[in-house]
Amino acid sequence: MPETAEPPIFWDGPPEEHARKIALILNEVLVGKTNNFFNVTLTPDATSTEVERERVNIDSKVSLTPSSASAASALSSLWVQVTFGRIIIHHDSQPDTDRSFAATVIG
Repeated sequence: MPETAEPPIFWDGPPEEHARKIALILNEVLVGKTNNFFNVTLTPDATSTEVERERVNIDSKVSLTPSSASAASALSSLWVQVTFGRIIIHHDSQPDTDRSFAATVIG
């Protein structure tokens, strides 16, 4: 059996513990726990809603799924801008307070 590579330089514990932690994380990923999902509600009477997410960058892709009828009717006016650490959802200005979405970020 070939010898495995050394754990990353920032790991200061035993290699077995490093492998165990990787296995735990991968098992979570296999059941959908990827830490890239959140809920957002559009800001009423505004034309944009900002969400801070430290892991996003200009290459990230954001998918929005409406959680209410008001949110579904807002889909045609939405566009998303992603910068380093911030997602800006541009939308029409409406007084509705229930335009909520489930958001998923990839990349």
